[in-house]
Amino acid sequence: MSGPTPHVHNHPATSAVAPDAPRKMQLSIWFFVGALCLVYGLVLIPVGVYQLSHPPNVVLPELHVTLWWGVGMTIFGAFYAIRFRPGKV
Repeated sequence: MSGPTPHVHNHPATSAVAPDAPRKMQLSIWFFVGALCLVYGLVLIPVGVYQLSHPPNVVLPELHVTLWWGVGMTIFGAFYAIRFRPGKV
């Protein structure tokens, strides 16, 4: 004597997708990291330029750390934002 057959439900996340089905665009976390660093860098550069004529009261103000971090973060952020931009094939 056989019992009732179990009901099998194919969940969309686990079932096979047809090869011609349109794929959803996924955003990489690295795009957001790059965009955030780019924005911070673009904020720090003008502050660093301002501090060239108005040095802050810190140790070794002649190193202009704010300006250099702004330049570095802008370059890093631009690289990652461009490299992992949405819609890139």
